[in-house]
Amino acid sequence: MFSLVPSYAQDRGPVAAFSYSPIGTGYLYLPGPNGNNGADKTKPDSTSRYTSSTRLFLSGGYYYDFLQADLSYTRLTVDDQKSDYSADDSLLSGSDSSFVLRFGSRFSIPGDTSYSWLYLGLKRYSFSSSSRGVDVTAYGYLAGYSGFYSFGLSSDYEFVLALDAYLGTYRFDRLSTDIDYRNVSKRYSVSVGGGVGIGVQYEPYNTALLLKLSSDYNRIAYDMTFTGRNRKISVGNGAFCVGLEVRYSLPSVTYNERKK
Repeated sequence: MFSLVPSYAQDRGPVAAFSYSPIGTGYLYLPGPNGNNGADKTKPDSTSRYTSSTRLFLSGGYYYDFLQADLSYTRLTVDDQKSDYSADDSLLSGSDSSFVLRFGSRFSIPGDTSYSWLYLGLKRYSFSSSSRGVDVTAYGYLAGYSGFYSFGLSSDYEFVLALDAYLGTYRFDRLSTDIDYRNVSKRYSVSVGGGVGIGVQYEPYNTALLLKLSSDYNRIAYDMTFTGRNRKISVGNGAFCVGLEVRYSLPSVTYNERKK
């Protein structure tokens, strides 16, 4: 005989993820050289078209019944960039880091690692580039969706699909540069990204290994004056990265198996 876990059973447990993406293409938003040209959007050097960006991500959290929360950290590095304005051969670089606290509703079946998660979050973002002496720290909020779906096979292994998407903005920010800008005011800000992952989960330990494509875009735009003339600049970066991700989940409820 066998029995099923009741649909009203309260499930809970830790969730964690780690990914590293060594392959990627990225670009930067920077002030123009010496402030004379306003905004400068860079592009990868021809020799680094698919190796101009790397991404590190890790998160840890907990879910209880229909609620889930986690804290995540992301670091994105973009280098080997050519300026739109500068005629010399010098390469530009920049990096950012983000801390995000997320909380929201989880939709799942007790004992199953598959779930959909709708969340709201608070984000701390920092970006820097020694190439133009730019540093910015910003705080904002976002909304997003995360889904993890497993499809059973005739063994302890399962095929899995992971989907992620988020959209946000920054409300408070602090900008500093080596350029003597005056009358600085923010025009707009945007934070958007997502990812798609496919892989295999070893069901007895609820550990999954995925090939992951991730995208991040963070941009803060400003109005200002330089030597008495109006300028519009943006700071931030964007990238598409490919790498490996490990996910772990430990439900407190497990399905009973048929006993012979």
